[in-house]
Amino acid sequence: MHRHPHYATTLAQIGAGVSRRPDGALVVTRRLGPMRILWLPDPAVLPELRPLPGPALISAGDAAMDAALMGSGAIRVMTPQSRAVLALLQDEGRQRAGLAQKWRNRLNRADKAGLRLRHGPLPRNPQHWLLAAEAAQQRARSYRALPPAFALNWPETRLFTATWNGEAIAAMLFLLHAPGASYHIGWSGEAGRRLSAHTMLLWTAMRWLAARGITRLDLGPVDRDRAPGLLRFKLGSGAHVMDTGHTWFHSRFSAPLGRCLG
Repeated sequence: MHRHPHYATTLAQIGAGVSRRPDGALVVTRRLGPMRILWLPDPAVLPELRPLPGPALISAGDAAMDAALMGSGAIRVMTPQSRAVLALLQDEGRQRAGLAQKWRNRLNRADKAGLRLRHGPLPRNPQHWLLAAEAAQQRARSYRALPPAFALNWPETRLFTATWNGEAIAAMLFLLHAPGASYHIGWSGEAGRRLSAHTMLLWTAMRWLAARGITRLDLGPVDRDRAPGLLRFKLGSGAHVMDTGHTWFHSRFSAPLGRCLG
């Protein structure tokens, strides 16, 4: 997602400072208190670090970028993140065969529960009920995420909603960045959890995305210790865990130390 033009466009639209280096690396200007820091999210090739006009964080996308940054003067400051990534197949039978048995059973139960599903682009409405539900979830579970404006300004979105007895009981929002897509936010009420609505929503989204040529779905971070249930749900869909690279810090002052450590 970070390498797709939609990402830079969306950041610019919500007021972030974005630019491109001559080597093609996206640079986002961020502020940490009084300090300005540059952020390079998932560069495709090793960026030129010496010309950067200030301290920078580089989020390596994989182990290959980690290896390339060794000895560059950058210092590792954050460990890799684990993410669940799902390959989307045109063949529905093969896709279904990749589901875990318990996941498939929940899908069958949800299919028989009488849920009604609908989907369409996320309305550009800051008061949309899903954004309010996500804000409430953040407060209740003490986590932070991208602001609502990020989803509202993303050029291509798809919101899948499940209703039961006329009431919305679950929803999942995806950001499209062909040939990939990313799960962004979701919500489920008690009835949604009881009826496995998210299982049905994810399966429906998988098939809709695959039919439109999307081949890779990023289901977001996983944590084996803090959220084992969420990990099982994501992997049950046929996804695999993939690790990013480290996050690195570089400045002209710390570069000599970084070259020694590297």
